[in-house]
Amino acid sequence: MSSSTSTSNCGLGKQQRRRLAAFDFDHTIVSQNTDTVVRDMLPNELVQSSALNELMENDCWTEYMAEVFRLLHAQQVPESRIRDTIRCIPEVPGFVRLIKHLHKKLQFDLIIISDSNSIFIEEWLRAHNLSDCFNAIFTNPAEFDVNGQLLVRPHHQQTDCKLSASNLCKGRVLEHFVIEQDLRFNIRYDHVFYVGDGNNDICPVLRQRACDFACARQGFAMEKHLIKNRNKLKLRANLIIWRSGFELLDQMCSLPQLQGPPTAAPQDAQSVSLNVDAEANCKAEMARRASAIAAPVARQQ
Repeated sequence: MSSSTSTSNCGLGKQQRRRLAAFDFDHTIVSQNTDTVVRDMLPNELVQSSALNELMENDCWTEYMAEVFRLLHAQQVPESRIRDTIRCIPEVPGFVRLIKHLHKKLQFDLIIISDSNSIFIEEWLRAHNLSDCFNAIFTNPAEFDVNGQLLVRPHHQQTDCKLSASNLCKGRVLEHFVIEQDLRFNIRYDHVFYVGDGNNDICPVLRQRACDFACARQGFAMEKHLIKNRNKLKLRANLIIWRSGFELLDQMCSLPQLQGPPTAAPQDAQSVSLNVDAEANCKAEMARRASAIAAPVARQQ
């Protein structure tokens, strides 16, 4: 899985018109929260310990899970058991079929933006033969060290977005991916579908255009928040409510926008203005990344 399968052309060559679906992971693709499933492998007295509760109360979820993983290692829970536990989490009904259909039949580009971690997501996708379906996965990097302890780091650090956790602003990630695909690979998305369930999925859908689709799971926080505050939030994307992957696939396949190959979609003035701002932000982010990569090289010379 890589950020793109295209060859970089720096904006040159024929423009490609495509469609994108971005997915949350926990309670969207899989039916449970991967973090809490693994946490519950600990004895209850450790789950209820004051040290863990303090981290949770301070909204330090990444640090909270790092402590959970340390405790699991101290309890001699092996890597193999953690991986087995993740593989056994059931899908939200119909999501394996949905993902394969979008990838193989409708030629969507697919990405995941999740506050889980790379070990959990990649393990589950591999077990369900979905690894090759995704262009990129944006999540908290994780790895097992030589001693078998699972280590996790924040995806990034941010304080600008109040709708998001400090370690992951999904809206920023989605926005930058779309702009980077345009700038680096000359790929433009006629329609972007964002599929999620929670409050941390609000930010990305508020950055969507009028030609895009916000897909919220029925009965969960994302749907409730969007329905209650739709006018206040100024949601411009089309809202789709779904209960299963089967239902979401049926709704998507019935859309007139998905009949036939992608075509250029007209943009309103506000969309153009937002895209210009997003492009400037993305260029700045790409320059920052380039500087970060170049700095260690410069120090070595």
